Amino acid sequence: METSTELCMTDLSLSDLSARIEGLYETIARTRMADIGILNPRLGVSMRGLRRYGENHVGILVTPWFMNLLFLPVNAPGSTDGGPPPRIGSPSTFALPSGTYEGIAGHELGLGWHWSCSLFSPMFEFADMEGAVETADVSLDLLFDAPEGARGNDAGQTGTSEEFRTAMVRPDSHGTLDARLAAIEAREAEAAAEARIAESPELETEVPRNLDRRALFGLRRSEGQHG
Repeated sequence: METSTELCMTDLSLSDLSARIEGLYETIARTRMADIGILNPRLGVSMRGLRRYGENHVGILVTPWFMNLLFLPVNAPGSTDGGPPPRIGSPSTFALPSGTYEGIAGHELGLGWHWSCSLFSPMFEFADMEGAVETADVSLDLLFDAPEGARGNDAGQTGTSEEFRTAMVRPDSHGTLDARLAAIEAREAEAAAEARIAESPELETEVPRNLDRRALFGLRRSEGQHG
């Protein structure tokens, strides 16, 4: 039964749970997503940095069509300790050290209930899987690092998304991470330029737009906006 599958999730190690998620979405990529034209063929599936935080398992899932922050409840909705199942598509707020984030409820057989916060979709701006997973890893570092002056307890109850926005758009507040972000952007720009030359060697290749990794999670600033 589906419910039994969900109840067994609490018995899985983090590595087994990551493998289950990756296997599920690899199957989805080959089946119901196969004929939908939003898959980046250069990318695969990877569950990054899955860890338990409070009453959820948290990590970033990379697929050829999206990169999502995932929240998977330790106690499945519908189980004795999990509360009632949500409505698919309903929002819920989750606290991390960097702030609070809204996830949208979803359900997959073999995985159960989970909440997703979209970071990138579609994924065509990634030149390769290396750049995609490195972006996910750096994003996790930022998500689990509270902005200065907003550090709280291990339950992640302090800090706000506004404070996280401030930290994300200030390169000097995360020097090491900023250098890593810049390295990802430079490598992807070079790979994209090489790909364009290979596809159309007779054409002049424009310098591709760098991804603004400091404006993840819907925090991209419009052209001409400063500060």
